[in-house]
Amino acid sequence: MLPRFNPERFVVGTGLMALGTLGLLAKLGWLDFLTVVRTWWPASFVVWGVAELYNTLAERAERRTR
Repeated sequence: MLPRFNPERFVVGTGLMALGTLGLLAKLGWLDFLTVVRTWWPASFVVWGVAELYNTLAERAERRTR
């Protein structure tokens, strides 16, 4: 059996990877970090919402199969 999906861990992990990637690209001079963060921070809520929805639907499907 697969481990249960944890939306909070997914969002935090994805967010840290994104911030690290953006920081690296900013250090290389390929983008302006603050502009990107100011523009795209609401996307983190969308990702979190999708992850929560997926988790809820997966739990419902698991309960039906029992």
